Amino acid sequence: MFELGKKRSRKKKLLVLGILLVVILLAAIVGFKIYTSNYYAADEVSLEAIQESVGESVSCHTDDTGTVFLPKGQQVKAVIFFYPGGKVEYTAYSALMYELANKGYICVLPRMPENLAFLRVDAMDAIRTQYAQEMTAVKDLDWYLAGHSLGGVAAAKYLTEQDTPEMGGQNTGSGTKSDAFKGLILCASYPADDLSGLPLKFLSIRGSNDGVLNLKRYEESRKFWPADSTEMVIDGGIHSFFGCYGIQKGDGEPGITNMEQLETTATMIDEWIGN
Repeated sequence: MFELGKKRSRKKKLLVLGILLVVILLAAIVGFKIYTSNYYAADEVSLEAIQESVGESVSCHTDDTGTVFLPKGQQVKAVIFFYPGGKVEYTAYSALMYELANKGYICVLPRMPENLAFLRVDAMDAIRTQYAQEMTAVKDLDWYLAGHSLGGVAAAKYLTEQDTPEMGGQNTGSGTKSDAFKGLILCASYPADDLSGLPLKFLSIRGSNDGVLNLKRYEESRKFWPADSTEMVIDGGIHSFFGCYGIQKGDGEPGITNMEQLETTATMIDEWIGN
């Protein structure tokens, strides 16, 4: 009888523990959904104006994986794969992609689950696999990985992952996915992973009035930068103006317009790639 009582007591404790774990899991899921539902939406009015201004020289195609921007009537210079910032609607970066495509770059802007690039760090792999035939047509071009804010951190993390047989590469073999890219472009961001030993060109662009970027961590990240690194600062620029989604909480006071910062960013990237 005593042993039977102990078994029943143990089962009851396990049942209570199981129920408690389920409740904690459900609470975490609900909390996460509430957190991610509060995101910065794209400024559609600004995006439509930009699309109209470059409509004759850029075409774009969208599906469930994201959007690709293609320059028309000019020689393609390179391919730029851009990771959007955290909790920002990915289409908010269409403005910068239009500006870059207008300068001759094929730009790929992936759609991220819950607007968080860290939930799809391998977005590049998925798109390369899904569009293998299209990728073959541009395999001889230089490829650049880029990103804004937390999207930039995710892009840098992707470059440190171990390579896969289907990735191929353009640089000397380092055993990582960086082999497929000529360089990395970060906007108001920094690498949290060590890239110092990778054969990459690296460009860091930030605004002088950025109120969101953690400058202490940014400075500390310099030890992770590749040897071939360039830093550019946009006078009067802020964190939010690398996209079109308004001004996010905690950002600084802009000294230039959103469009001026986007145009300046595209010009900086174009000149850096061309050097």
